[in-house]
Amino acid sequence: MGMNANHVENLILHGAVTGNILPLTSSCNMYCLFCSHRQNPSGLEVFRIAPRSRAEVEKTLSFMDPAYQVVIGESVTRIIEGEPFTHPDIVEILQLVRARFSGTTIQITTNGSLLDEKTVESLRLLGRIVINLSLNSATEAGRAILMGDANALNSIKCPLLLRERGVPFHGSVVAMPHLVGWHDLGETIKYLSECGAETIRIFLPGFSELAPPALRFDSFIWNELHLFVTRLREELSTPLTCEPPVIHDLEPRIAGVIAGSPAERAGIRTGDLIVNVNKTPPLTRVHAFNKVLRTPSPVLTLIRGDEQVNIKINKNSGERSGLVMDYDIDPDLIEDISRVIQRRRASQVLVLTSEFAGPVIKMALERFYQGVAEIRVVVVRNRFFGGSIKAAGLLTIEDFSMALEGFLHGCPGWQPQLVLLPGLAFDHRGRDLTGRFYMDLGEQYGLAVEAL
Repeated sequence: MGMNANHVENLILHGAVTGNILPLTSSCNMYCLFCSHRQNPSGLEVFRIAPRSRAEVEKTLSFMDPAYQVVIGESVTRIIEGEPFTHPDIVEILQLVRARFSGTTIQITTNGSLLDEKTVESLRLLGRIVINLSLNSATEAGRAILMGDANALNSIKCPLLLRERGVPFHGSVVAMPHLVGWHDLGETIKYLSECGAETIRIFLPGFSELAPPALRFDSFIWNELHLFVTRLREELSTPLTCEPPVIHDLEPRIAGVIAGSPAERAGIRTGDLIVNVNKTPPLTRVHAFNKVLRTPSPVLTLIRGDEQVNIKINKNSGERSGLVMDYDIDPDLIEDISRVIQRRRASQVLVLTSEFAGPVIKMALERFYQGVAEIRVVVVRNRFFGGSIKAAGLLTIEDFSMALEGFLHGCPGWQPQLVLLPGLAFDHRGRDLTGRFYMDLGEQYGLAVEAL
């Protein structure tokens, strides 16, 4: 096995240990306009894999924890994830996973085009399968434009098949109304809701500087999309979320409640504000969600309109409540920042963060940081990818270096003793998407640097 193959294997096993991720193949049967891998600049350390063998899958499973769901087909590592159902032995591999982890949920992200009646029935028989269905458009014309889907009817029928066979699924849509129109987007979301999707995620579109003109759009479309989804929330009972969300505060307000869940049975409603979980006030949405998840039969104190109500959710510790909440920030991050500052004995600290996360980081530091260090937050532009990209996971050392250079020139009288970077930008070796080590930044500027 060569050096590159060894590195890929290490990435796979690390993903298995830390995220219970089971990569199967980088093959895909669609040609999606919005596929990020079609817009990548050169020099990225991302890897394609051939369909993996049974022996390779078995080895990966030995590193995974049956207490957590198995994740298949989700692009959360530097392994390019394809369409799982293009794997020639997908059903046998799923049977292998089920035999190994009999009571574990298996989450599969798919475009749905290959889920015929026989395959969906096999999923039903396996049990504890949850599908993340990337439908994107429920019309033949829309799917042809967005995905190059020449046999769109199979994909459009998929939600109906899943509902008929009782296989739970969540829907997702990459919103591109500038290409298919707002009507197509709205009808797709409504269709997923009518077919019984437990939740529907609407992904904000993005493009790099290499994207063709047809994929580009004005930034105001994001605000229009959020308003569009807000109006649909009033019409549909299915929880709808925009990713990434637009966060203006850290109030733990409930964005939706999954039908048939413990939360719905308890009478919790969309729009309720959580003020206490077992008499303890949550600090953020993420904090509230995690407290409810970890607590057996939690009692929630809620503000609903002008009244305050107490509601008990009957559930076990670790069992999902059915609450859907927008992601803001985990207060543990602020505690981690405090610990690093204390360990480094730094009095002046610079936090470099993404355009999406910047406002939330600032709010959280103002509310929760109790130390004496002076902390400044600098938002870093994704210059390497360019276009409309604003995510922390796509920032590179080059981006951080340019932002740091600009800050130091603009504030000559203020010298940070510690620079903190978002850990999402680096792999488990501390390297960014171009293979550069985050400590290179510290050596370049003679500063202490850590990634959190």
